[in-house]
Amino acid sequence: MHSHHDKTRGWQPFWAALGAALLVLLPLVGGTILLTRQSLRTKLAAKPQSGVAVRMPKAENQLTLLVCTAGEQPGFVLLYLNASQNCIRLAALPAETAIPFGQGEATLAQCYAAAGPARCREALLEPLPATVLCDPLCITTHFLFNVTLSPSVLAAIADRYGMLRVGFSGALTADELAQCGLSGGVQALSAREAQSLLSGWDKDGTLPPSHRAAARAAVWDAFFRQDLELLPTTLPAALRAHSSELLTDLTAQDLLTLESTLEFLANGNAAVFADALPGAWNPTRRFYGLTDASRASVQTLFNVWPTEAQAASSSEP
Repeated sequence: MHSHHDKTRGWQPFWAALGAALLVLLPLVGGTILLTRQSLRTKLAAKPQSGVAVRMPKAENQLTLLVCTAGEQPGFVLLYLNASQNCIRLAALPAETAIPFGQGEATLAQCYAAAGPARCREALLEPLPATVLCDPLCITTHFLFNVTLSPSVLAAIADRYGMLRVGFSGALTADELAQCGLSGGVQALSAREAQSLLSGWDKDGTLPPSHRAAARAAVWDAFFRQDLELLPTTLPAALRAHSSELLTDLTAQDLLTLESTLEFLANGNAAVFADALPGAWNPTRRFYGLTDASRASVQTLFNVWPTEAQAASSSEP
């Protein structure tokens, strides 16, 4: 008779237990959903919206590097990265560039062979005044870092970015292009092919040094333009991975600065300026002499201008 009533009384503790469990569980589940949404929102907020810089570049996000590609025919490039000006500027230096060495003069290539890349850097600081290779206000003397890449390391680092699309028509004359078996159009080259092409021309020596340097500048220009967005995450990592094979004075801290500088430049889609360092070629001595035009070019390249007093004294007759 009262079996139905007993049954419902038996269910009551079950519902009570389920209700208690739900009371405990619901806030937990709700809290988790809230947390997940919040962390997602935080992540989204941390992601820089395109064109909006999250942090501002510091004075240290400005690096000048002398990059040497090693080998029988070394190549030299002055590279300037400036996050606050959102630009990458580079000057390719002919291996025949004359620099002070010992009591006299030597070419960059001779200095490199005899005393190594650090000595090349020191020697360059003499004819190209230190004021040129520092930040625009010269508040801090800016270091000229030195990075030397062997052909195998250069290939290992650069090959991951794929083929370079390089145009040499701005660097070489139509006759020179024909002589080298190149068209006036854009060439697709791997880093290894570009390096062997440039060192082959240096060894051959028939093309004028300034044209060979301009061709080297065109290769580096293509590299930065095409791979800029990949560089912040991959280039410093690649340099770290090959650190035992590099000749460099970049410290672990400098590599972090390089990383953040490249990040600023990639986010800002930085402007790239590349050219050969102008100079006077002496075919008899086989020296490429630095001139007033060279110094002016470096000042333009690194966006550094003399103070008004210096400008006034140099413009006097």
